Amino acid sequence: MAQRPVHDRHFSLMRKFIYFCVTAIGLSGGGTGCQGVTPAKASSKPVLPLAARPAASAGFSAAEIDRAAKLCLNKCVRCHPLYDPAQYNDAAWDTWMGKMSKKAHLKSDQKELLNRYFEAFRKQ
Repeated sequence: MAQRPVHDRHFSLMRKFIYFCVTAIGLSGGGTGCQGVTPAKASSKPVLPLAARPAASAGFSAAEIDRAAKLCLNKCVRCHPLYDPAQYNDAAWDTWMGKMSKKAHLKSDQKELLNRYFEAFRKQ
């Protein structure tokens, strides 16, 4: 029986190594954004229910609130719970909004809409 050429054996070993690495990365949740496959950790910070909506106020229509809620669900809540904005002082909230806006790759109009949305929660 003929032995396989050396380059075939190396190719087979390399393929097994790559398969092992890809499997290990996939199981560890590496390479995925936000929380990856791991469920969000329980937080001691107060959170709002997913269905929470601030009251419509002057200059902030129900349609804008719906748009902002959808944006919040897609850009914020997909990675972490909806933390209650009223529990933060102005400086801390501004710091977190700046960091999270960059992390979520928000456009300026999206950032402005979400700022108004969360401010409506803070004023309730």
